[in-house]
Amino acid sequence: MNTPSGELEKERSMCAEIGERTVVENTKEVYPGLFIAGMGANAVYGAPRMGPIFGGMLLSGEKVAKLILKKLK
Repeated sequence: MNTPSGELEKERSMCAEIGERTVVENTKEVYPGLFIAGMGANAVYGAPRMGPIFGGMLLSGEKVAKLILKKLK
């Protein structure tokens, strides 16, 4: 898996400010053909849970859609 440890990092405690930013940063292809977005992305990469409620979740969804479309081309 494409994480620092190669394993599931598990999400951390709540921090809205960091969670909102990292939910977009952690949206990516985690394993060949497996993309993660939203709170799942933060759980896989060990970022704070909760927090990303509106903007971060929307931007994460948009980012993953673009990544998948790029991969399909």
